[in-house]
Amino acid sequence: MTRREMAVWRWALVILTILVGLANMVDLPMEPHETYVVRTVEEMHDRGDWVVPYLNDVPRLNKPPLNYWLTALVGELANDLHRVAPWEGRLVSVLAGGGLVAVTGLLGVALASPQIGLMAAAIAASSYGTFYYTHSARPEMLYAFFCAVGLLWFVYAWRAEEPSMRWRWVLAMWLAFSLACLTKGPQLPIMLILACAAFTRLHVPLRPHSLALLRPLSGVLILLALNVPWWYALGERVGMATLENSQLGGALLRPRLLDGNPYYFYRTWQLVLPWVGLLPALIVLRRLEPHQRPALTWLALVVVLPAVALSFGPQERWYYMLPALPALCVLLALAADRFWHPHRLRRWMPAWLLSHGILMLGLVGGIGLMYAPSARWPLLGVTAILALAMLAWRQNRRPGGLSLPGWILITAALFMTTTASVAYIPQMWGMDRYAERAEAVRLARLVGPEEPLVSWRTDLTNLVYYLDRPIPRAEHAPDLHRLRAQWVLTPARGVHSLLAAAPVIGHCAFNVGDEYLWLVRTGSVDGIDPSWFNAPDCDPRPLPESVP
Repeated sequence: MTRREMAVWRWALVILTILVGLANMVDLPMEPHETYVVRTVEEMHDRGDWVVPYLNDVPRLNKPPLNYWLTALVGELANDLHRVAPWEGRLVSVLAGGGLVAVTGLLGVALASPQIGLMAAAIAASSYGTFYYTHSARPEMLYAFFCAVGLLWFVYAWRAEEPSMRWRWVLAMWLAFSLACLTKGPQLPIMLILACAAFTRLHVPLRPHSLALLRPLSGVLILLALNVPWWYALGERVGMATLENSQLGGALLRPRLLDGNPYYFYRTWQLVLPWVGLLPALIVLRRLEPHQRPALTWLALVVVLPAVALSFGPQERWYYMLPALPALCVLLALAADRFWHPHRLRRWMPAWLLSHGILMLGLVGGIGLMYAPSARWPLLGVTAILALAMLAWRQNRRPGGLSLPGWILITAALFMTTTASVAYIPQMWGMDRYAERAEAVRLARLVGPEEPLVSWRTDLTNLVYYLDRPIPRAEHAPDLHRLRAQWVLTPARGVHSLLAAAPVIGHCAFNVGDEYLWLVRTGSVDGIDPSWFNAPDCDPRPLPESVP
């Protein structure tokens, strides 16, 4: 491939990433962390307050506001801000996912070559991390995008020959990291900046330019200028003491002692599934040419330093490493380029593609037959996989055969075809999502919008969104009286404590997937229609006899 052709294919991968991200985006029900975003946007709009995030009529001091603001912009453009649809909440992540793939390709070009950039972009576009988080309204993908842009602009500053250009790229790097802080917080940006700082000390030619490559004073000023106004306004609204004791105030930044579980050193590779077949090839990176070793050192620091730092955190979440996805993809592309020399490529790559093609064909066909035998998407997926296999076979029979980027592109297309096909099958996302949405419709028919509805010792964020009403949480019997509770929602584990806290005159059960939720009528029988408990939407199964 020529340099121009590889650039065209990189941008084609960006478009394909967006198209795969759009698969089932409208109908797919949301999981609770997504409804945190869209419901918060709705309540900020209803209050006319774009400074303090609110959820269920309570300040939500968990995440900075940039993802809320961008989601609100999508809702405003769709003229739907009063009732944000699932696709509106996810569109920001879809576009950020396309941007992440573009940045990954540019990073590979800047660190190595156009061929590495194309292969890295193909790996990123077809990875599990990209697929899953482009289908989520959570801020993870936007956060990863801004962090990746910051890393790319550091590399541009490192490779810049003119001091004026270096200065511009460094300031742009700080701008990107500042926007990342305004999206989800400073944790990963700080770790990535430290990784870049460590690299300037380890790479001897850069030591005299360390300050010029980082410009910490200018960078901190940019960071403060973009973040402090919102933080100060938020503190003035909710009180500095409240802010300091919240997640935004650093409640999750308290370190813990290591327990010996190297979680982030093995679960991080989940981001690049199903490309784990390339992992053994990483061993050949120790034989890279001298001119490529600085890039390898920088990539290793970008992955290892956050993995070590996050290991001291109080939570283990593999997706916290999503901002390192571009570095992982470039590492795998470098390993593939080094491992698959022409002779080995000609001999073994057809077997690689055949094995992955059979795996993807079995996955799409098996899932389609098992869960959606009449659906058209699995059938289209099987047809596309067979067509890709035929294309690879014909191209490889030509003189010279397929190049390594060609093989990687076809493998990526196999993976993306598979994920786009199964995205329309509800079982792949968990039937509890669909069950909760369906049960919300039943609940809305049983409880009027003006009747007091309370949750007992649990949070019901999805129902808050689907019912488009607050459901305040009660912890103790006085809370029920204060909230004038007539209807109370509780999971099975809370039934017995609720029975001890208030008189119960009737109930209905709701199957929300992984458990039953109980709608309980409390108080006296005055004013209640007895036929309500015999309504078609009321499942009268007995209350649980013991706590699960």
